Amino acid sequence: MLCCTPGWLPSARALLNLDGTRNQVFVFGSCSFAYNSNIFADASGRGDYSSTAVAGIELKRRAGIIAVNATTRFTYQLFNKYTGQDALDPNFTIEFIKTTGRLTGSLQVRAYRESRSDSAVNLRTNSWNFPVTLSLKYPVNDKLYVTSDSDFLHQRYTQTNVLANLTEYSESVDVFYVYTSKLDLSGGYRLRISNVTLGRNSTDHWFNLGATGGLLAKLSGTVRIGYQLRETTGRNAESFTHVNAMAGLTWPMTRKLSLAGQLSRDFNTIATGSTVDATAGSVTATYAVNRKISLNTTVTGGLNKFLGLASGRREDEFFSWDLGANYRFNEHLSIAASYTYLRNWSSLAYSEFTRQGYNLDFSSRF
Repeated sequence: MLCCTPGWLPSARALLNLDGTRNQVFVFGSCSFAYNSNIFADASGRGDYSSTAVAGIELKRRAGIIAVNATTRFTYQLFNKYTGQDALDPNFTIEFIKTTGRLTGSLQVRAYRESRSDSAVNLRTNSWNFPVTLSLKYPVNDKLYVTSDSDFLHQRYTQTNVLANLTEYSESVDVFYVYTSKLDLSGGYRLRISNVTLGRNSTDHWFNLGATGGLLAKLSGTVRIGYQLRETTGRNAESFTHVNAMAGLTWPMTRKLSLAGQLSRDFNTIATGSTVDATAGSVTATYAVNRKISLNTTVTGGLNKFLGLASGRREDEFFSWDLGANYRFNEHLSIAASYTYLRNWSSLAYSEFTRQGYNLDFSSRF
């Protein structure tokens, strides 16, 4: 099921300007009606209708050297048939941003509950998530600068009898060289330590080279490729390696039509504590019919290899396609409609399924 959230809405005038534009308060909300032909992401094919309501408030403070963004959002989802899957999901975010001075960066702290279908474990999962991200940038000279990204995540599932809670630490350090006024080259290293309650702890090392900025005449974005090693500990300790890649590209073909591409390959820790070699790529086309109407479509494909003896060597391939339209009545009100198709092929019969979804969403922001 798709559920549009206020993040994609255009900027609107604040509901309250407490001190000019230095302290602004926004309120937002949406309601959506959807059908999902497979809400559990498994071969049983159980579908249902649902309705979702979102309400939230956002504070933006632009005073002093530290800017502050704070958001509180509540999402309430109701199902027509499978009422046991109804969920109230709160989401709290606060972010501190420093953009002046030699050292710049941001600190973001979040706490949120998430209810969703997870095709890796073929269940609807409910989890509390507590991510913290610290991003820093320091210029060494006119040609070199260094960035650091420190991440922490604690993920706790309500289904603790079958799912593994996760605590993850990650530290990335990258050195960038200003090659031209539009293109920067980079080299970096990421260390990631994952601890799970089922005992399959792991340590990742990723060495990578990349480029960011204007890659070609109209093509811009970030590309990275490198070598990754994952070592697991505990019973049946194992190690895995692969060539890792990440790319995010945009291409404005015309004034109205733009393309965006995403590519990733990484080791993921899924809700059972197992390791997955996950490869995925997508292409999104967006067409602005006029100032009020926009159309979009996305094609996605990927391969998930479940690693280790405990996984049974499961392997999934997936393909999805979606089509959406958005109509903006004014700066405060929008309506969106979408259709999604997903096909998952798996070496495990219970994990092979097809899913279709329809969604109608009304959103407002003041």
